[in-house]
Parts: sequence; C-alpha cells; structure tokens
Amino acid sequence: SASLDNMFEFLIVNGVDFFKAARALIPAPWQNAPHMDSHLRAFYEYMSTCFEAWDGPAAVSLTDGRYIGCVLDRNGLRPAKYSITRDARIIITSEYGVLDVDEASVIERGRLQSGEMIGVDLKFGKIMKSGEIDNYLKSTNNYAEWLNQNMTYLQEYVELPFSEIKCYEIEGLSQKQRLANITEEILEMVIEPMMRDGKENTGAMGDDTPLAAFSQKQRNFSDFFKQKFAQVTNPPIDPIRERVVMSLNTGFGEIRNILCEDPEHAIRLKAISPILMEEKYNVLLSFGDEKHPRYKKEYKNRVFSTLFDQDLKGSLEKLVREVVRSVREDDIRIIILDDRCEGERMKHMPMLMVVGRLNKVLLEEGLRHLTSTIAVTGEAVDSHACATLIAYGANAIYPYLLYASVLQLCKRNRIEGYEQKHAFKNVHQSLGAGLLKIMSKMGIATIASYRNSSLFDVIGLGRDIVGDCFSDSHLLIPGLSYDDIEARVERDYQNATVIESRSKLFPLEIGGIHRYVHGNEHHDYSPAVVSSLQAACKSGKMEDFKVFADTVNGRGLKMIRDFFVFESDRQPVSIDKVESKEEIFKRFCTAAMSLGSISPEAHEALGEAMNRIGAQSNSGEGGEAPERLYSPKRSKIKQIASGRFGVTPEYLRSAEEIQIKVAQGAKPGEGGQLPGHKVTPLIASLRYTIPGVTLISPPPHHDIYSIEDLAQLIFDLKQINPDATVTVKLVSTAGVGTIAAGVAKAYADKIVISGGDGGTGAAPLTSIKNAGNPWELGLSEAHNALKVNGLREFVHLQTDGGLKTGLDVVKAAMLGAESYAFGTASLTMEGCRILRLCHTNKCTVGVATQDEMLREHFVGTSF
Repeated sequence: SASLDNMFEFLIVNGVDFFKAARALIPAPWQNAPHMDSHLRAFYEYMSTCFEAWDGPAAVSLTDGRYIGCVLDRNGLRPAKYSITRDARIIITSEYGVLDVDEASVIERGRLQSGEMIGVDLKFGKIMKSGEIDNYLKSTNNYAEWLNQNMTYLQEYVELPFSEIKCYEIEGLSQKQRLANITEEILEMVIEPMMRDGKENTGAMGDDTPLAAFSQKQRNFSDFFKQKFAQVTNPPIDPIRERVVMSLNTGFGEIRNILCEDPEHAIRLKAISPILMEEKYNVLLSFGDEKHPRYKKEYKNRVFSTLFDQDLKGSLEKLVREVVRSVREDDIRIIILDDRCEGERMKHMPMLMVVGRLNKVLLEEGLRHLTSTIAVTGEAVDSHACATLIAYGANAIYPYLLYASVLQLCKRNRIEGYEQKHAFKNVHQSLGAGLLKIMSKMGIATIASYRNSSLFDVIGLGRDIVGDCFSDSHLLIPGLSYDDIEARVERDYQNATVIESRSKLFPLEIGGIHRYVHGNEHHDYSPAVVSSLQAACKSGKMEDFKVFADTVNGRGLKMIRDFFVFESDRQPVSIDKVESKEEIFKRFCTAAMSLGSISPEAHEALGEAMNRIGAQSNSGEGGEAPERLYSPKRSKIKQIASGRFGVTPEYLRSAEEIQIKVAQGAKPGEGGQLPGHKVTPLIASLRYTIPGVTLISPPPHHDIYSIEDLAQLIFDLKQINPDATVTVKLVSTAGVGTIAAGVAKAYADKIVISGGDGGTGAAPLTSIKNAGNPWELGLSEAHNALKVNGLREFVHLQTDGGLKTGLDVVKAAMLGAESYAFGTASLTMEGCRILRLCHTNKCTVGVATQDEMLREHFVGTSF
C-alpha cells in the first residue's frame, strides 16, 4: 500500500492525468475480455508497456486535491458500495449501513464491479461513473492506431505451433539430461503426466528429503528457492475460478519514459506466454537479425553462452560485463542467454544465477529498462524452475531440453502424428498453468507483475551469492559459496559425461527425489524407518521403539534440527520432577487429515487412540458423522477450511478446539483437493456434495482478506462455541512472525506453525517440493515476534511437519512450541507404507483409500 501510494504520488507530481495514473497502476482485467470496447482495451494494452498491474484485493481511495476516486482491483474481491444522497454526499464503504444515513435522503445506491472506478470532480461537483471515466481515457489519444502501427504479436507469424518436431532432436541427449538432473523418475513422474494430462502431476505424502544445501546428491539450483505465498493478508487467489483476470501476456522491447505518451511507447513484441516454442523463438530472433527482412533495431539481439571451464564467479562477472558493454555500445536490446553446447564442453553456470546477477547489474548501470532477457536453458523442466527465472528478471524461457525429452518419450511410447503434437501442446499448457498457480499463491494475477518480484525465500546459498544475484529475497540460512556451487557443478558434469554402460541398465539415473530409491536421495520415511516404527507399535516394547528412534536420530545432518546439539552446564534432574506422561500426552495431537483423504477405519482409529491417551485428533476439513461427534471415536479438534466442507453448528459445538486452516504445509497458497473417485456416498453426505465429484477448496477463505476479517471469524466461532479453543494454522515462511502477531491481536487462542515438509493426501508435485519452509525457521520467528510485541503470553504455539521422535519434540519445545502434531507418523503407525498413492485411491493397506476391498486390509486397529 505504501509503495502504491508513493508511485501514484510520483505520477501526479509529474503531471500525469489523475484518472490515467489510477488506471495505469490498477487496470481493469483487459487481457481476457473480448467484449471490452476495443479502444478502451487499446488504452490498457498501451499502458501495460510501461506499467504492471498492482494486484491484491483492495478498494483503493485516492485524490489529487481536485478529484477523489475509488477503484476496485481486477479480482473484485473487496466490496466497495456507494450511496449518493440528496444533500450532495457520496459515501463509499465496504457494506451499506456502516454510516447511518436517512433512507429518504438516498438518491442512488450501487457497487463497484471487478476493475471499475468511480470519481468525483470537486471543482464542478460532478460524480463520474466507470463508463464515463472509460470514455475519457480511451479518447485522450489514438492508442489503437499506435498499437496497430508498432506492436507485433509473435503468433501472427506462427501458422501452427509445434508443426516441426525434428528441431527438438539433440545429439548426445542422455549426457545433457544427466547434467540437467533429468532422471527416469523425472521423465515418468513429471514430464509424462504433463504430456498426457496437460497439467502438472499430483503427488502425496509431502516432502521428506533434505534441503538442497544439505543433500549430497545432485539437486537443481532452483531447489535452493522456496516459493512465497500469502497468508491472511493479501490472500492467494484461485487461478481456475479467476481465470478471466489471470494473464501470461509477455512483452519484449524497451520500456520508455513512463511520464510521456507517444507512438514509440507501443514498439513492442508480444507473446501470450513467457514459455517459448521453437517457432516463436525463431520469430523473436528474426526481428533482431540484421540480415532478416523483419529486422528492427529496437529488437537487435545477441546470444551469450553461459558455458564456462573454471572460476564460476570470475566467469559470471566476465559474462555480465560483456552483456552490459553490448547493451551500452552495440545497442543490443534482446539478450539471449544460452546454455546449449556441442560435444564434451557442457559445463555451464546455473542459468538462474546468471539471470539474477545480470538483472541486478543492468539495474545498477541504469540499463535494465532498455533490455529483455531470454533464457534458453535445459534447467527449466517444471513450472518452479520457470517461475524462479521469471521472478529474477527473465522475460521468456525456451526450455529446449524439456522439449527434447518430450520427443524422446514420444518415440519411446510410439506416439506419432496428431497425438505427438498434442503432447507438446500439453507440456506447454502445463508450464503456463503451473506459472499461474505459483503467481496466484501471492495473489498476483499477471506475469508482468510477477517478473522481477524476487518472491522466493533462499535457503542454503551463501551471503555472497545472494548479495550479488538475489538481494531482494530473504536469505534464511546462509550456506554454499561460489566455490561450493562450482564444486557441485564440476561433480555433476563429471557424472554426466561418464556413463558406465556396464553397470547401468538405463543411460539416465533412476532418480529418487520424489520416491525412495535405495542408494539415492535420503528420505526420512525410508523402508527401515517405516518397518521399525510399525514393529515398535506391534510389540509395544521400548527396545523396539529405541531401534526406530536411533534410526531416525542417527540419520546424519539432513534436517535443520539435526545441526542443533544439546549443550548444558546443568545437572540432570530426577525423572520424578519431569512432567508426567499423562500431562505430556495432552500436548500431542494428530495433524489434520480428513475423512475422505483417509479411510473411515483409519480416521476413527486415530480418534479413538488419541482419546484413550488423553491427546487430541484432528478431523481435517471433511466433516464428521453425527454419530461420532460425542462418541469415543470423535475428533476433539474440528477444522474449518476454505471450502467449509462438513461445517455445521453441531460439528462446531462438539469441538474442544476449532482450527481455522489458513494454509497447509505441503501446499501453502492452495486449497485441499479430494479426487472424485474418493468421494463415496458417505464422504459426499458428510461434505454435503455429490458422489464422484472432485472437491477442491479455494486457495483463500472468501471471507478472510485481512486480519480484521480473520478477527471477525474468530469472534463468530467463539459465539457458537464459547468453550472451544480457536486456533489458526499458518505455514512457515519468512515473515510468518508478523502474521502470527496479527493473528494473536485477532484474539486467536492458539497458532500452529506448520512445516513445508508436512504430509498431504493430494497436491501438485511442485508445491510439495518447493513451497513452505521447515518448521524450525517459522516456529522460531513466530515465537520471537510474539515476544517482541508483548503477545507471547496470550497465545499458545504448536508446530508440525515431519515430527517423529522425542528428540524432535524437545528441540521444537526449545524453539518455542508448547504442543506438537504428528501426521505421517500417526498414519505409519496405522500401517501406512509410504507408497505415495493416496490421491489414486489405491492404498494397498486401507489407510488412504475409500475402496471397500482395499479397506479390508486395514490393520491399524489390531496393533
């Protein structure tokens, strides 16, 4: 809000028209509005060459002294209702009745719709409605003519996308795939589903692998970056429901003086997506090729290779200075960073590092507005990798190695003709949809607003790298230096260029980042951990539990908490002085798992088990059968999620604790999802829906767009059940401490800080792997923020996310937690084998399935 205010004031002070300034900063959603007046659309498209939309649910009031205006954001999620009275007043409020107004004095009532504006001319005492403002804006200049003369869309020169497939054939493909960490697992679990379904693959059970900095295996450079997401304030939006306001529209060319208007501002190349295919990439090149008939000096381009031999930092600086010199002296305007290679010389700088450093230096040199950057890279295999490149400055991405892998799979699976082209289109569509999903987690609707946003937390890179390349992001754990990254690049290069055909069945590595593979990436829930925990549950013997605890605690330095070592100068106290186990049990609960994501038997067993020991189970967001509400099988914690599935007055009245799920650790910024094949008649009756229909909760609570809205919901819940503890569930991220302080001021009784390594019944793989930070970071920040604000004594703190042993609990307690939730561990005790098939309804042990035959295999009640 402050930066928007500063920007608006800057425009007004420099003579920009009041209404133009307002609509340039907060435009209507014009990209997907075919029925919008063409001249008004031209105005918005012209303004988009210099301005990005300021997104977020807001009704913004603004003035320059003569005019007063109120403009609603493109989503229209914030109510703005106006009343015009006979005594020459106009009152704009979130709801009618905020101010007492005599009904007889009201001439007109109305409300602003999505992207609309209303204004008052104080000089002439005139009210200007949205239509009148639009007519004024579109008539001030001939924007349509300027665009027709100067703006070009790349697709105008592409007859059929993916019409030529042979261009994606690459010599020595396997070696290049190995260098880019494309494994058989990536082909099977990431790329093939995109080819088949046109969307990212869904996974389950969360992420139990180490952070990239702690891993000893090959990891992508983008793995050091965790996606940001909105919680409570400026909430996430639903990219499916709000598709009409979402846009991947991307521009190339110089950004000119924002205070002036002339035809040259419209000199832009445009694409409907930042993900380029071969045809559009070639069209883009042709406009900057001096030998081509299409050449225009405004798009003069040059290709810069990111290959290097040694000295990563020195090579990076040399490359960046070469680009800067080319922009300044040779008038290069389209910068193409290319990591393609021929022969054995394949070692290249991480593309994200190059983009970040170049973007920062161009800004420091005052040149960034002149250029557009294209990343031609083999590192972009999923939407997360693409999002990081765009967030740190890339205008577009050509993922050549992804396309080559698609062609490889088409040949392997004998996919030809139309089906082959359709597979390529599906992959392109999947990356676009994935970008929309990542943007929407922060409430951002346009890719132009997301570019240069740096909306990631960095975990595990050194201060030198972050300072040079990613200075606008939060660095949470300083780690690897340029030399460390170069050593990893060299290791991966050596592994990629030496394929031991005798010892390998496949030319690619098997993988192991998504599923456990012996000898590959560490998984906290390995078969040894699962079997030892279940053995301890069956026997009930302490020596068997010690085997499990030693297996977990002896894993090495894999998680943040593993680096914490107990050092005390105090003498041990007698066990008699320690809190009794009955009192400790009261601090334990199961994490939220809905009846639907898991079977009735598993859900009821958790409830009965926790009730027997005096702990609590959590119902999740799917409701609970009336006959269970007051039985020994009831869940003491009742959850309210954004979909409000199963929430009734009786449901709330039966709770000891009511938990408002603002975010979930495995997929923050997204709502829960239950595939249609798991929605049985029982599940549908509890959720008040129809059997067989997929249920997806919206990313935000549509009645919570601010801390004040959350306070209202907390108040309402305390009215319906005054005896219940009201809890708000947040997810660990940089800044969660500030949110926690706001939640405490909203009179929540308890705050849950969930870790990004928590489990889930179904979520996109990129969310499971790349969103949400470890609970250790969020818990310590929330604890300290509450102390600083004098609020710690008024609120209870709980944490969850991969907790397994007493050592985890003690370390969480020392970081500020007072109670502890166990999700995946509790399912494992019921028989879960961590097959990661929860979303398929094919759980073979009857834990996470609604299939009656498979549910017969459930053994959780017999341990």
